[in-house]
Amino acid sequence: MAFQKIGNGIVKRTSRRVVGLFIDGIGLDRATRRLKRKVEMSALVRGVTSGIPPVVARYYTLVPYEDDSRQRAFLDAVARAPLSVVVKRLPPKGVTRQVSTDVEMAADIVAFALGHSSFSELGQYQLDTAPDTNAPAYSIPLPLVPGGSDQVSNNITTETLVAESKPREERVVVVVCPTRDLSYPIALVKELGVDTITADFGQFNNGDVLKSAAKWIDLSDSETIWRE
Repeated sequence: MAFQKIGNGIVKRTSRRVVGLFIDGIGLDRATRRLKRKVEMSALVRGVTSGIPPVVARYYTLVPYEDDSRQRAFLDAVARAPLSVVVKRLPPKGVTRQVSTDVEMAADIVAFALGHSSFSELGQYQLDTAPDTNAPAYSIPLPLVPGGSDQVSNNITTETLVAESKPREERVVVVVCPTRDLSYPIALVKELGVDTITADFGQFNNGDVLKSAAKWIDLSDSETIWRE
């Protein structure tokens, strides 16, 4: 972690921390059911990210084969946290097939560690409200053309100057209640130099996952993430 001395004992971080939050909703639900308590999602997000607004915040869960009004109400509340909700549907009754979101979580964790902050909406839950027609529109700028009006002296483009003026990004991956199968992708992104943090409940944690991450947060000690 790089800092720059300003003077009078004051230092400034020379890199910008970019946080990606990935929550295993099934693991979180199982742990809180054992504790017989309910989590306030927005408080959980603030707690595990040290108050830094995550650029990516995704919640992964399984939904029944047939739509359930109570499940939709819960997912609407999660989406307003705000979290992007990624869902996989369980098989119909009588079909014995294991379903999990580990593959989706692992792929997104590695993609974020490699610099991606935009993900496909495949499997993403849509909030059960009308779209906001007043939302701002965003456009992708066209690439600079060599020799065009955007080129400056010494063949350095405006795009290059903007990139060089930005502070270096320090990626931080936070995974909440991960399963044992996520220990490998978490260890992999740590090897890539990404700061890795797992958050789980001490009495229900998984030793393999704890060893794979650089840091661990014990949610059992928190009194600010619970609903009244």
